[in-house]
Amino acid sequence: MKLLSLLIVSLLFTGCAVFDPQPKQAALQDQQDFYLAFDEFQESQRVDSLQKLKLDYPDSLWAARAETIILYSQELDQCKAQSEQLRKSGQQQLLDLERQNKLNQKLTEQIEQLKNLLIQLEKHPQ
Repeated sequence: MKLLSLLIVSLLFTGCAVFDPQPKQAALQDQQDFYLAFDEFQESQRVDSLQKLKLDYPDSLWAARAETIILYSQELDQCKAQSEQLRKSGQQQLLDLERQNKLNQKLTEQIEQLKNLLIQLEKHPQ
């Protein structure tokens, strides 16, 4: 009976050893790394740590979330670049319009001067 009890207790302890808490710790580690990487991203807008998380934990839910943030960050950078390009293009068009308006104004003034000269010539024939 004692031998049976001893055998059951040893099997119980052996069974507990099979359920090693290491995988749970690794699961927590990827989450902690994600939070650190996300904090860094918020401060610097750099995705290096998020990309490292993807490499370190490719099958992790947190790696998938990091990938989503990376993609959105890249999309946002593209939108910013397009916006800047449109802004510069709009500024250039505004400058071109201002130049054209000045030229039109000068031409209008010269036409008026020519009209006045023509009127004066018609009034005073030589």
